[in-house]
Amino acid sequence: MIESVQLALRVLERVALIGPIGVSALARALIEPKTTVHRSLAALHEAGWIQPASDPAKRGPHHRLWTLSPKLLSLAQRSGHPRLRELALPVMEKLRNRTRETIHLMVPHDDRTVVLIERLDSPQPLRIVRPLGGRSMLHVASNGKAVLAHRDASELDADFAHPLKASTPRTITDPAALRADLARVRAQGYAVSMGELDEGVRAVAAAILGPDERPVGSLSISCPAHRLPDERVARYGAWVRAAAKEISQLVSGRS
Repeated sequence: MIESVQLALRVLERVALIGPIGVSALARALIEPKTTVHRSLAALHEAGWIQPASDPAKRGPHHRLWTLSPKLLSLAQRSGHPRLRELALPVMEKLRNRTRETIHLMVPHDDRTVVLIERLDSPQPLRIVRPLGGRSMLHVASNGKAVLAHRDASELDADFAHPLKASTPRTITDPAALRADLARVRAQGYAVSMGELDEGVRAVAAAILGPDERPVGSLSISCPAHRLPDERVARYGAWVRAAAKEISQLVSGRS
Protein backbone atom coordinates (compact mmCIF):
# COMPACT_ATOMS: atom_id res chain seq x y z
CA MET A 1 0.00 0.00 0.00
CA ILE A 2 2.76 2.44 0.98
CA GLU A 3 4.66 1.58 -2.21
CA SER A 4 1.63 2.33 -4.39
CA VAL A 5 1.10 5.70 -2.66
CA GLN A 6 4.77 6.56 -3.09
CA LEU A 7 4.60 5.67 -6.78
CA ALA A 8 1.46 7.76 -7.26
CA LEU A 9 3.23 10.74 -5.70
CA ARG A 10 6.23 10.21 -7.97
CA VAL A 11 3.91 10.06 -10.98
CA LEU A 12 2.15 13.25 -9.89
CA GLU A 13 5.48 15.03 -9.41
CA ARG A 14 6.68 13.95 -12.86
CA VAL A 15 3.45 15.13 -14.51
CA ALA A 16 3.92 18.51 -12.79
CA LEU A 17 7.52 18.77 -13.99
CA ILE A 18 7.17 17.54 -17.57
CA GLY A 19 3.47 17.34 -18.50
CA PRO A 20 1.66 16.92 -20.75
CA ILE A 21 3.15 13.42 -20.73
CA GLY A 22 1.98 9.92 -21.65
CA VAL A 23 2.17 6.64 -19.78
CA SER A 24 5.06 5.27 -21.87
CA ALA A 25 7.25 8.31 -21.25
CA LEU A 26 6.36 8.24 -17.55
CA ALA A 27 7.25 4.55 -17.27
CA ARG A 28 10.64 5.19 -18.89
CA ALA A 29 11.34 8.21 -16.69
CA LEU A 30 10.40 6.41 -13.48
CA ILE A 31 11.86 3.02 -14.52
CA GLU A 32 8.58 1.31 -13.64
CA PRO A 33 6.33 -1.13 -15.56
CA LYS A 34 3.87 0.62 -17.85
CA THR A 35 0.89 -1.25 -16.34
CA THR A 36 1.87 -0.11 -12.82
CA VAL A 37 2.23 3.51 -13.91
CA HIS A 38 -1.10 3.32 -15.74
CA ARG A 39 -2.83 2.21 -12.52
CA SER A 40 -1.34 5.19 -10.68
CA LEU A 41 -2.50 7.54 -13.42
CA ALA A 42 -6.01 6.09 -13.27
CA ALA A 43 -6.13 6.54 -9.48
CA LEU A 44 -4.88 10.14 -9.70
CA HIS A 45 -7.41 10.89 -12.46
CA GLU A 46 -10.27 9.39 -10.43
CA ALA A 47 -9.23 11.51 -7.43
CA GLY A 48 -9.22 14.63 -9.61
CA TRP A 49 -5.50 15.47 -9.39
CA ILE A 50 -4.71 15.04 -13.10
CA GLN A 51 -6.70 15.27 -16.32
CA PRO A 52 -6.25 14.38 -20.00
CA ALA A 53 -4.35 17.06 -21.89
CA SER A 54 -6.06 16.12 -25.17
CA ASP A 55 -9.48 14.90 -26.26
CA PRO A 56 -9.82 11.41 -24.70
CA ALA A 57 -12.03 10.29 -27.59
CA LYS A 58 -9.17 10.82 -30.04
CA ARG A 59 -6.59 8.79 -28.11
CA GLY A 60 -6.75 5.38 -26.46
CA PRO A 61 -6.14 5.07 -22.71
CA HIS A 62 -2.50 4.07 -23.26
CA HIS A 63 -1.81 6.96 -25.65
CA ARG A 64 -3.42 9.72 -23.63
CA LEU A 65 -1.36 12.69 -22.46
CA TRP A 66 -1.79 13.83 -18.86
CA THR A 67 -1.48 17.20 -17.17
CA LEU A 68 -2.31 18.73 -13.77
CA SER A 69 -5.95 19.43 -12.99
CA PRO A 70 -7.45 22.72 -11.81
CA LYS A 71 -7.95 21.07 -8.43
CA LEU A 72 -4.22 20.76 -7.84
CA LEU A 73 -3.49 24.17 -9.34
CA SER A 74 -6.03 25.77 -7.00
CA LEU A 75 -4.11 24.35 -4.04
CA ALA A 76 -0.83 25.66 -5.45
CA GLN A 77 -2.38 29.09 -5.86
CA ARG A 78 -3.06 29.17 -2.12
CA SER A 79 0.56 28.41 -1.24
CA GLY A 80 2.32 31.02 0.85
CA HIS A 81 -0.66 33.37 1.15
CA PRO A 82 -4.34 32.47 0.53
CA ARG A 83 -5.04 35.61 -1.53
CA LEU A 84 -1.69 36.03 -3.25
CA ARG A 85 -2.94 35.35 -6.78
CA GLU A 86 -6.03 37.54 -6.31
CA LEU A 87 -3.98 40.46 -4.99
CA ALA A 88 -1.20 40.07 -7.54
CA LEU A 89 -3.26 39.87 -10.73
CA PRO A 90 -4.04 43.61 -11.15
CA VAL A 91 -0.38 44.46 -10.57
CA MET A 92 0.68 41.74 -13.00
CA GLU A 93 -1.64 43.15 -15.64
CA LYS A 94 -0.11 46.61 -15.29
CA LEU A 95 3.39 45.17 -15.59
CA ARG A 96 2.44 43.06 -18.63
CA ASN A 97 0.87 46.10 -20.34
CA ARG A 98 3.94 48.20 -19.56
CA THR A 99 6.49 45.69 -20.85
CA ARG A 100 4.40 43.67 -23.35
CA GLU A 101 6.23 40.61 -22.01
CA THR A 102 5.15 37.47 -20.14
CA ILE A 103 4.67 37.89 -16.38
CA HIS A 104 5.07 34.88 -14.06
CA LEU A 105 3.90 34.52 -10.46
CA MET A 106 5.59 31.71 -8.55
CA VAL A 107 5.57 30.50 -4.96
CA PRO A 108 8.09 28.42 -2.95
CA HIS A 109 7.17 24.76 -3.24
CA ASP A 110 9.83 23.16 -1.07
CA ASP A 111 13.42 23.83 -0.05
CA ARG A 112 14.66 23.54 -3.64
CA THR A 113 11.94 24.66 -6.04
CA VAL A 114 9.31 27.26 -6.89
CA VAL A 115 6.01 26.47 -8.65
CA LEU A 116 4.21 28.59 -11.24
CA ILE A 117 0.69 29.52 -10.09
CA GLU A 118 -0.20 32.29 -12.58
CA ARG A 119 1.01 33.55 -15.95
CA LEU A 120 -0.02 36.53 -18.06
CA ASP A 121 1.14 36.04 -21.63
CA SER A 122 2.90 38.58 -23.80
CA PRO A 123 0.72 39.87 -26.67
CA GLN A 124 3.68 39.42 -29.03
CA PRO A 125 3.77 36.38 -31.36
CA LEU A 126 7.13 35.20 -30.01
CA ARG A 127 6.69 34.76 -26.26
CA ILE A 128 7.62 32.58 -23.30
CA VAL A 129 5.00 29.99 -22.30
CA ARG A 130 5.60 27.81 -19.25
CA PRO A 131 2.89 25.44 -17.94
CA LEU A 132 0.95 26.35 -14.82
CA GLY A 133 1.98 24.04 -12.03
CA GLY A 134 5.46 23.67 -13.47
CA ARG A 135 8.40 23.82 -11.09
CA SER A 136 11.87 25.34 -11.37
CA MET A 137 14.93 24.91 -9.18
CA LEU A 138 15.63 27.86 -6.90
CA HIS A 139 19.22 28.38 -8.02
CA VAL A 140 18.29 28.31 -11.73
CA ALA A 141 15.23 30.53 -12.27
CA SER A 142 15.15 34.28 -11.62
CA ASN A 143 12.02 33.68 -9.53
CA GLY A 144 13.89 31.12 -7.47
CA LYS A 145 16.97 33.26 -6.97
CA ALA A 146 14.78 36.14 -5.80
CA VAL A 147 13.47 33.81 -3.07
CA LEU A 148 16.87 32.26 -2.33
CA ALA A 149 18.45 35.68 -1.76
CA HIS A 150 16.29 36.16 1.36
CA ARG A 151 17.72 33.11 3.11
CA ASP A 152 20.36 33.52 5.79
CA ALA A 153 23.86 32.06 5.68
CA SER A 154 22.99 28.87 7.58
CA GLU A 155 20.04 28.16 5.29
CA LEU A 156 22.25 28.65 2.23
CA ASP A 157 24.85 26.30 3.72
CA ALA A 158 22.16 23.62 3.86
CA ASP A 159 20.96 24.44 0.34
CA PHE A 160 24.46 24.14 -1.09
CA ALA A 161 25.33 20.95 0.78
CA HIS A 162 24.14 18.94 -2.22
CA PRO A 163 25.35 19.34 -5.84
CA LEU A 164 23.59 22.06 -7.82
CA LYS A 165 22.17 20.75 -11.09
CA ALA A 166 22.38 22.70 -14.34
CA SER A 167 19.51 23.34 -16.74
CA THR A 168 21.71 24.99 -19.38
CA PRO A 169 25.45 25.67 -19.74
CA ARG A 170 24.77 29.12 -18.25
CA THR A 171 23.34 27.80 -14.97
CA ILE A 172 25.43 28.79 -11.95
CA THR A 173 26.37 25.57 -10.14
CA ASP A 174 29.39 26.77 -8.16
CA PRO A 175 28.26 27.69 -4.60
CA ALA A 176 30.76 30.56 -4.28
CA ALA A 177 29.66 32.08 -7.58
CA LEU A 178 26.01 31.65 -6.62
CA ARG A 179 26.57 33.35 -3.25
CA ALA A 180 28.11 36.30 -5.08
CA ASP A 181 25.14 36.40 -7.46
CA LEU A 182 22.70 36.35 -4.53
CA ALA A 183 24.60 39.22 -2.90
CA ARG A 184 23.95 41.24 -6.08
CA VAL A 185 20.26 40.28 -5.90
CA ARG A 186 20.05 41.62 -2.35
CA ALA A 187 21.88 44.82 -3.30
CA GLN A 188 19.78 45.66 -6.36
CA GLY A 189 16.44 44.20 -5.23
CA TYR A 190 15.90 41.89 -8.19
CA ALA A 191 17.32 38.68 -9.65
CA VAL A 192 18.38 38.02 -13.22
CA SER A 193 18.45 34.81 -15.26
CA MET A 194 20.40 35.16 -18.50
CA GLY A 195 19.63 31.88 -20.21
CA GLU A 196 20.21 29.90 -17.01
CA LEU A 197 16.79 28.19 -17.02
CA ASP A 198 16.12 28.06 -20.78
CA GLU A 199 18.50 28.77 -23.63
CA GLY A 200 17.60 31.99 -25.40
CA VAL A 201 15.40 33.27 -22.55
CA ARG A 202 16.13 36.11 -20.16
CA ALA A 203 14.16 37.08 -17.07
CA VAL A 204 14.21 39.46 -14.11
CA ALA A 205 12.35 38.75 -10.86
CA ALA A 206 11.73 40.17 -7.40
CA ALA A 207 10.49 38.54 -4.20
CA ILE A 208 7.05 39.18 -2.75
CA LEU A 209 7.35 39.44 1.03
CA GLY A 210 4.79 38.62 3.69
CA PRO A 211 4.25 40.38 7.03
CA ASP A 212 7.32 38.61 8.48
CA GLU A 213 9.49 39.87 5.58
CA ARG A 214 9.91 36.32 4.31
CA PRO A 215 9.13 35.49 0.65
CA VAL A 216 5.62 34.20 -0.03
CA GLY A 217 6.19 34.35 -3.79
CA SER A 218 8.07 36.04 -6.58
CA LEU A 219 7.20 37.97 -9.72
CA SER A 220 9.11 37.93 -13.00
CA ILE A 221 9.28 39.39 -16.50
CA SER A 222 10.34 36.74 -19.02
CA CYS A 223 11.11 37.20 -22.70
CA PRO A 224 13.28 36.05 -25.59
CA ALA A 225 16.87 37.10 -24.96
CA HIS A 226 17.01 39.56 -27.87
CA ARG A 227 14.19 41.60 -26.32
CA LEU A 228 16.08 42.04 -23.04
CA PRO A 229 19.53 43.37 -23.97
CA ASP A 230 21.97 44.18 -21.19
CA GLU A 231 21.15 47.89 -21.26
CA ARG A 232 17.46 47.19 -20.56
CA VAL A 233 17.96 44.83 -17.59
CA ALA A 234 18.20 47.55 -14.91
CA ARG A 235 15.02 49.25 -16.17
CA TYR A 236 13.02 46.01 -16.15
CA GLY A 237 14.56 45.12 -12.79
CA ALA A 238 13.34 48.39 -11.29
CA TRP A 239 9.86 47.81 -12.69
CA VAL A 240 9.55 44.25 -11.39
CA ARG A 241 10.98 45.31 -8.01
CA ALA A 242 8.36 48.06 -7.70
CA ALA A 243 5.57 45.68 -8.73
CA ALA A 244 6.67 43.05 -6.21
CA LYS A 245 6.83 45.72 -3.50
CA GLU A 246 3.27 46.80 -4.32
CA ILE A 247 2.04 43.21 -4.01
CA SER A 248 4.01 42.78 -0.76
CA GLN A 249 2.21 45.79 0.70
CA LEU A 250 -1.15 44.36 -0.33
CA VAL A 251 -0.30 40.95 1.13
CA SER A 252 0.83 42.52 4.40
CA GLY A 253 -2.16 44.84 4.60
CA ARG A 254 0.00 47.97 4.40
CA SER A 255 -1.74 49.43 1.34
